[in-house]
Amino acid sequence: MGCAGGAVYGRRFARGGLARVLVALVVAVSGLAVGSRAAWAEFQPGSGVRDPRGLFTEAVLTGIGAGRSVSGYDAPAGFDPLGGYPSTIPSGSVAHAVSYAGTLTIADPVSGRTGLTYCIDLNTDTEEGVHYELGVWSDAHVPNLGYVEYILLHYYPHTSLPAGATDADRAAAVQAAIWFFSDAYILATSSPVRALTEQIVADALANGPATEPQTPTLTVTPDHLAAPATGEIVGPFTVTSDGPSVVHSDGVEVFTDAQGRHRLADGATVQPGAKLWARSVSSTLPQGFVLERVVSEPVGTVLLYDGTNPGMTEAQKLVLAQETELVARAGALLTPYAAGRLSLTKHIRGPGAGLQGPVTLTVECRGTATQRYTVTVPAAATGAHTRLLSGIHAGDHCAITETASGANAQARLDGPPLIHPATVTITADQTAHATATDTYARIQHHRPPHHKRSPAPIMVTGRLTG
Repeated sequence: MGCAGGAVYGRRFARGGLARVLVALVVAVSGLAVGSRAAWAEFQPGSGVRDPRGLFTEAVLTGIGAGRSVSGYDAPAGFDPLGGYPSTIPSGSVAHAVSYAGTLTIADPVSGRTGLTYCIDLNTDTEEGVHYELGVWSDAHVPNLGYVEYILLHYYPHTSLPAGATDADRAAAVQAAIWFFSDAYILATSSPVRALTEQIVADALANGPATEPQTPTLTVTPDHLAAPATGEIVGPFTVTSDGPSVVHSDGVEVFTDAQGRHRLADGATVQPGAKLWARSVSSTLPQGFVLERVVSEPVGTVLLYDGTNPGMTEAQKLVLAQETELVARAGALLTPYAAGRLSLTKHIRGPGAGLQGPVTLTVECRGTATQRYTVTVPAAATGAHTRLLSGIHAGDHCAITETASGANAQARLDGPPLIHPATVTITADQTAHATATDTYARIQHHRPPHHKRSPAPIMVTGRLTG
């Protein structure tokens, strides 16, 4: 279901036929340019939500409100809507009949909260069941949104204007005025709602533009991370919000600490500024966690396709026509990858063992991605010390080098470090093993020969008395 096109709601008509012949006759008589588009947006009625929603879907397009069909033209390239509504159709315009102009209904897919929107993207398709997320103007890339905002704040359904018209005509006139600013769409001079549209545009040009509304904040950064399928914890994720939210997880566990000691149950409250960690516990996709918060979204908030309808690459952009209570959603997706582990054991031996400084080993794993690990054995350590490196991409080759030997004024290496093997290959769900051995010799310090010294003279102090 969309804002524009060559179809009637409830039934799809093929382009061409009698309608195209009539358009051609009108164009030929008026001297306007004949044009065609690969795909005008059109109604595509469906049966409601036909696909599982995305984890972060905040609204689903559910139907139509008040409105009607209109006929008009796409202005030629270079036409500037800020110059005013033209009294005649500009030369070079392309005829464009629109099957429906008016409000579109949306609903939150979980809570059922509803709202009314207008289209701000005339030539892009949409339909019932398309998933949307709340956005900001800079994400929409739609021109003249300040004038669109003025219209939304002063006309139907936010108010009862324009006066003296049915709701269907009000909605169609408002939508046509919005399209004039967003898509340079001009109604035919014979259109029943053209006079209303001209009045709305003139008012907006005289008294607009309005400013972008202040929308509630709820974000999670980053919003995506690769995560080992072996369940290692990734993060942190930083929450930015102007109020508390609640967490829900799908295929992951969420924690408030990097060690995974404090797990958040579904429905737990998350405060603004919180840092979260997560790990994958499922093989299904998508998986991640979602923060939800009930918010009041102001008039003029844009809604953008969230990309989660199968087979659909783009969809029409919408804008809220009324202040609407919705559920804001934000979170992070985890993409599991096959992973394995490396167990690295450091042996410290020899008569100088325990006298050395800190020893550092570097492990660099290359393949799917480059991962670097640093293993440090503290000073004065002896014997064997094992570190388990986990979450390494399966198939990666890991090279092990010693970058700090710990040699100092008391101990020196008795030969180079023995690393075996120096390079290991990681296998999914398995642990590879490697050892690094340092043998230390004690450094002997010799004192200079001892010389007998003459006794110090005896010093007598005092005073004479008489």
